[in-house]
Amino acid sequence: MFRQKKCTVIFQPHLYTRTRDLAHGFAEVLDIADDVILLPIYPARELPIEGVSSEMIIEKMNNEGSRVISKVELLKWIRDSYAVNADKEFGEVLVTAGAGDIEMLVEPIKDILTN
Repeated sequence: MFRQKKCTVIFQPHLYTRTRDLAHGFAEVLDIADDVILLPIYPARELPIEGVSSEMIIEKMNNEGSRVISKVELLKWIRDSYAVNADKEFGEVLVTAGAGDIEMLVEPIKDILTN
C-alpha cells in the first residue's frame, strides 16, 4: 500500500506455543518490512517454553536490522532514534501488531511522535 515509504513493524508475539509453531511464517512475513522490532512474547495463559522466544523469529529472518527489545527500550528508541531520523518530508509507515498488550503502547508512541 505504501511501497515508496519506509515501513517499520513493531511486533509482539502472543503465546509461546504459537511462536514455536509459527516462527518461520512470522519471519517470512516480517521480512517484507524495511525494519522490524520484536517485543518479548506475551505469554497470556502459558508458562514459558525453554528455547522459545522472540529471538527464535529473528534467527529465521533475512532482515539483518531486526532486533528484540523491551517495551521500555522501544519507547526510548522511538524518542531518540525513530522520531529523530524519520523521513519527515517523504513520510514513513510505523505498524504495531500483536495480540498481547502492545495496544498499551499506541498512545505513548503517538505522544512521542506528535510532540
